[in-house]
Amino acid sequence: MRMVIAGRAGALVAVATLAGCGKPVSDGATAVVPTRRAGLWEQVLTRDGKPGRLGVLDICLDAAADQKLSAFGQHFGEGKCQRTVTRDRAGVYHFASSCSLENGAVAKTMGTATGDFGASYLVHSEVNISGAPFGPMNGMHVVDLSGRYKGPCPSGMRPGDVSLGAGLKVNMDRLPKIAEAVGGG
Repeated sequence: MRMVIAGRAGALVAVATLAGCGKPVSDGATAVVPTRRAGLWEQVLTRDGKPGRLGVLDICLDAAADQKLSAFGQHFGEGKCQRTVTRDRAGVYHFASSCSLENGAVAKTMGTATGDFGASYLVHSEVNISGAPFGPMNGMHVVDLSGRYKGPCPSGMRPGDVSLGAGLKVNMDRLPKIAEAVGGG
């Protein structure tokens, strides 16, 4: 059985496009999107085999923050997104999405996610972006994301805070405005 999620889309394409490939589960079981354990998670992102611009991120999560910043690609800002998530008999999640973003870009994604989401996970996505106002974003891209649980969130970090290293920290509720400023839309 497929689970279709309609949601809001926006910028931060590297995070937002991790939303994957829908192959029906042969036994008809519903695919429940896994949630990550509350606490501090380290995420490492690569795009087209190269480290992401943000490098290694530390993210403080609770249930609400995990839902907003899902490893399956929760989207920020305005736009329309259809997403399908299934789980096969081996426990691998397959996902697919097609998102029309407010800035005119269209992001189509397919991929897989594995792991227990309590200690670690791996997400592999193939993303095809068209119509993005920033030309280098367009085209086919391979995005890999690994996550590792580090323990409770340290003092000074609240759920939704993302540490970018070198003392830089932003709360994910501000990401749409930051993405708009960086991406021009």
